[in-house]
Amino acid sequence: MILICMIYHGHAQNVFQPKPVDYNLKGILYDFETVYEGRIHTQGFAFSFKKGRLRSYYRTTYQNFEIGYVKDGRERRTNRNLSVSGFRVSSPFTYGKQNEFFTLRYSYGEKRYLSEKTRRKGLAVGVIYEGGLTLGLLKPYSLKFIRVDNDNPILRTVETVLYSDEVRDDFLNERIIYGGDSFFSGWGSITPTIGLHGKLGMQWAIGAFESNVKAAEAGVMFDIFPSKVPLLIEQGDIRNNFYYFKVYFALQFGKRKRIGEE
Repeated sequence: MILICMIYHGHAQNVFQPKPVDYNLKGILYDFETVYEGRIHTQGFAFSFKKGRLRSYYRTTYQNFEIGYVKDGRERRTNRNLSVSGFRVSSPFTYGKQNEFFTLRYSYGEKRYLSEKTRRKGLAVGVIYEGGLTLGLLKPYSLKFIRVDNDNPILRTVETVLYSDEVRDDFLNERIIYGGDSFFSGWGSITPTIGLHGKLGMQWAIGAFESNVKAAEAGVMFDIFPSKVPLLIEQGDIRNNFYYFKVYFALQFGKRKRIGEE
């Protein structure tokens, strides 16, 4: 009887309780992240690259580098669908456009998660805010015009023209506009301008503390410049602005790593 009790007691000592599962596990804390972002907004689009430093589970500071395109919300594309002998059918164009506007932005920002991730690889909600400098590049808009030979009115040719004050009236005369020109025209006549920008938004991150970055973001952003940005030819009630306020949506993908990782 004593032997049986000793054997039972020995087996009882080898029984272990399973370790409870921690559903609030936050994963590995990484030190750095690199993120690629594609963004659309109410006045154009942008592509950016971010380098971030994870200060804690819930706070990341980052630098943002991006290139974007800004248009006036009143712009409308049209096409006359014309054909002149020796030339292909006319391309779409924006009536009354003076310049195309590209932006190079550098900013410093911060991301803070507001809610704890309930489960590993769960969804975390956060707020982001950033601000910095904008280098704006104004590229003269280019159109093709129908020209009539004074000596032979039947003969018609097509001429490509970059916008300038000298041809303002032609750019507003829709009857002689043949169509739009190549995107590559006008790059030799760039005019720079410097301004400021800022952004405030909400972010939804999947697996916010894992090695892969997968997030969506939405919010508001603005650009402000020291003077009006001449995107459209001013006429009637059409006036250019020195600021641009936009609503945006973005998708982000990237990687996180620890110090010493390649």
